[in-house]
Amino acid sequence: MTWQTVLTLLCPLMMLFCMKGMFGGNKDSDKSAKITSEQPQVSTEELQALQIKMAELMEQNHSLMKELQSLKEDQSGKSAANV
Repeated sequence: MTWQTVLTLLCPLMMLFCMKGMFGGNKDSDKSAKITSEQPQVSTEELQALQIKMAELMEQNHSLMKELQSLKEDQSGKSAANV
């Protein structure tokens, strides 16, 4: 057998494995859909607390980004002064 023949025979086999993987992946998404439907509902108070916490974290992230930007600008100013 030549290499061309071997590669030609491997192509359909590889396609079968790929197709099995594609169709097997659908079973996992069905399981995740069942899991999310079985999860308990979050109360309104818990939802509000989570929204407040998220807003606080976003504000903290914003201030840290500003601080990081100012540090980068200071660092670039110092390196330009040294040149």
